[in-house]
Amino acid sequence: MSLLAAAVDAAGGMRRWEEISTIDLRFRCGGIAMPTKGQPDAIRRVHATIDTRRPHVELHGLGTFDADDQRPCHMARRLRWKTADVVHFTGYAIWGYIGAPFIFAREDFAVRELSGRRLRVDFPQTIPTHCTRQTFHFDHDALLTRLDYTAEPVFGKLARAQHRCYEYRELSGLLVSTRRRVTPRGLPAPLLVSIDIDDLAAA
Repeated sequence: MSLLAAAVDAAGGMRRWEEISTIDLRFRCGGIAMPTKGQPDAIRRVHATIDTRRPHVELHGLGTFDADDQRPCHMARRLRWKTADVVHFTGYAIWGYIGAPFIFAREDFAVRELSGRRLRVDFPQTIPTHCTRQTFHFDHDALLTRLDYTAEPVFGKLARAQHRCYEYRELSGLLVSTRRRVTPRGLPAPLLVSIDIDDLAAA
């Protein structure tokens, strides 16, 4: 069995994922990333509804992210983000985080298995993400433990990050990491982003 197939099975299986059309979740965010963009409180507590079929996320009380909409420009250079920037960043990020590894099986993704239980994933240009090529690390149970990326479009080419996943729980038939911590690549601090999922339901 390939690592991708094992990862999909470990996370709940493709059959269960394809039964789901939307995911409703509540999560909390911290870290220094949003304060550096002048938005310290924008996503401290978030209620989101994710469309699993396409990159579309309703951020209740903030706005709607859709990959087909015109993307905010010059986010990395902008010292203070607008609400549209916050929605774009939060929407594409949470869609990709919750969708992994299931979305990697789509025809428009290119996946290569690397040594050390890693997947190199090339995202299609049509889907906003931190960077087109990312590396995903899995443990011996095929659960995602870490992803590496450079968030150049939103924070600049020096934003090389390691994103660690902890505390998996079964929620609506999916095995979900409910605690995530993002720091600079190779460093334990500072904490760039924290994500804590309090509730998740699938329909």
